[in-house]
Amino acid sequence: MSEITSLKISYIFPNGDKYEGERCRTSDGVVMRKGSGTQTSASGVTYTGEWDNDKMNGRGTLTHPSGAIYSGLFRDNMYHGKGAYRFPDGTEYTGTFNNNRLEGEGEFTDSQGLVWTGMFRNKAALGLKLKGERNVILCVQFSHWWSASPKYMSMHKQQSS
Repeated sequence: MSEITSLKISYIFPNGDKYEGERCRTSDGVVMRKGSGTQTSASGVTYTGEWDNDKMNGRGTLTHPSGAIYSGLFRDNMYHGKGAYRFPDGTEYTGTFNNNRLEGEGEFTDSQGLVWTGMFRNKAALGLKLKGERNVILCVQFSHWWSASPKYMSMHKQQSS
């Protein structure tokens, strides 16, 4: 299945989604999104960025109607690699994602503008440290953060000895 042509198109899918951007047609006649493009879903979610194999692959930005925004790397339609996720309330995670999950070293900026750093695993970040402070620790538990819900997390601050 080799690619033979590449063109820019504007296409409206049967479900109301709209794509504008580059695409390719394989020697088998299959049309796929490839290159740069923007897709807007019928529900108002917009992705602008790189496409490959008809999927979000490469650098891009995904914007939700709630105001949540992810900007960074994608692999197979998932957040994967370095990126930043801004929640509707303005809080933000910046760091590494692995298959749509927070994974590895990152920073969380809370609603007061305080920056917490540490290791993130799936939906939890136990033992984050306040940037610039030695004795303040934060435990964060995310719940359904990917849905961009305003009720995405609970926080517990504690002083370490």
